[in-house]
Amino acid sequence: METWTRLRRLASIIPRGASSPIDRLRWALAQAESHGWERYFGVDTRRAAAHGQTAVPAESIAYEPLPWFLVRHAVGALELSHDDVFLDYGAGLGRALLMAARTKLKRVVGVELLKPLADSATKNVLTARHRLRTPVEVVVADAAAWDVPDDVTVAYLFNPFVGTVMAAAQAKIRASLTRRPRSLRVLYAHADDQPDLFAACDWLRPRRQLGGGIYKGLTLRVYGN
Repeated sequence: METWTRLRRLASIIPRGASSPIDRLRWALAQAESHGWERYFGVDTRRAAAHGQTAVPAESIAYEPLPWFLVRHAVGALELSHDDVFLDYGAGLGRALLMAARTKLKRVVGVELLKPLADSATKNVLTARHRLRTPVEVVVADAAAWDVPDDVTVAYLFNPFVGTVMAAAQAKIRASLTRRPRSLRVLYAHADDQPDLFAACDWLRPRRQLGGGIYKGLTLRVYGN
């Protein structure tokens, strides 16, 4: 009965854009997976307002995480290994941090400008620690000024900021690679009506592109040096 009730609830929130039966089924499955991950980790990474999000500064984008199934897909596409250090720009409530830390890595780091979100992400990490295989640190910092550690091998960005902040963050990534040359992968996700802000980085090259699935209008691209 509980499963049937949950399916009926999911069916009631399927968007009108999901017009075909297949799209409606895919949407329902995506929503079911989202509920599943939240319960698996014992957290709520959906509503930033409930965690004290304040006004978002200029050139920063309000917290809106990728759907859980796309986070899973994106992290899988990065082919993480025990030698990797995973960095999430705009960590929000920690959804990508949790997914990455399920794999045995060297460490996972999240950078978040807004302290209320960072504090909530830290609480979520502590709540889910029995599900994680890698230590996670959440740093409250401005990405434009924060120096990228020289052991970072993977950077994950879901449209966290634009303009001069993005340019500065990219410069920080490149400076770290100059100090310590190494292999780096970047996962950048953005809406299709926004430009790919990594396309002009001539020190990176596209490796793989992922679609948004039922969430049409999203592009996820993996870059590497």
